[in-house]
Amino acid sequence: MDFNHLRSFVEVARLKNFSRAAGKLGLTQPAISTQIRQLEEEFAVKLFDRIGKKVFLTQPGVLLLEHAGKILNVEKEALQALRDLLPTPAGHLTLGATEGSCLFLLPKVFASFKKRHPEVKITVYRNFTVKIVQKLEEDSLDLGFVSLPVAPRVIATIPLFREPVDVAMAPSHPLASQSSVTVEEIARYPWIFPKASRTRQMLEEMFQGIRAPVHVTMELSGVETIKKFIGIGLGISLLSRSYAGPEVKAGLLRLVPLAEPRLERQLGLAYRTDRYMSRSAQAFIDIAKRHFARQSGG
Repeated sequence: MDFNHLRSFVEVARLKNFSRAAGKLGLTQPAISTQIRQLEEEFAVKLFDRIGKKVFLTQPGVLLLEHAGKILNVEKEALQALRDLLPTPAGHLTLGATEGSCLFLLPKVFASFKKRHPEVKITVYRNFTVKIVQKLEEDSLDLGFVSLPVAPRVIATIPLFREPVDVAMAPSHPLASQSSVTVEEIARYPWIFPKASRTRQMLEEMFQGIRAPVHVTMELSGVETIKKFIGIGLGISLLSRSYAGPEVKAGLLRLVPLAEPRLERQLGLAYRTDRYMSRSAQAFIDIAKRHFARQSGG
């Protein structure tokens, strides 16, 4: 059995398409088709049913997919264990992080890590926490920088950073001069909601007890976009203080704390407890812990 054949099989099963799998793996479609045909001949079973442009796993294909993932994970862990015999960390580190974390919290961590371990290649997957956790569950990431808490049993977390979350508004907003605001006060104004994020969850929980409908004027992805729309007066939203610092300093945004409940966000690194942790992953964790300990004065 060839590991490359198994990788091709897993990618076709995941994408349900030979052409897309070939593109993802940097192969031609005929090469992928040949590898799948060779696997089918080796096991004397049919692995896929083809319906139009899509392909679907047969029952033997479902069974092989379960074991193929385990085999490829063992191969990955074995290769990393061998690399870890080198004097310094090497290899490839895949990390998931939210857009805001990549922009405002992690650059100095990345810089410190690359200075100490230049031989380690880093790939960053940017998405919402829920998607990062999903990628961890699929074993597509080594570490995830996420909003806490996260629930899956096979994933452990290391808390790193805690910060306040405030109501962000344009300096010209009627509430901008107040030292704090209540939920009832801010519910009357147009809101910009982020999509599928921990902040979105906080907003929905915050407004659960409000009887009057909340006016959501826009739903947007991306903290930079949200900040710009807040700044020109199209609505208010919640922002972590580290994300809005430059705009507040420049007078483009105003952050007003919520009187009750006080909002905050906790961030940390998530990893799978049932997988081998490479030296490069452990080194990144150690550097991140030291960096955020200094940030919090610990």
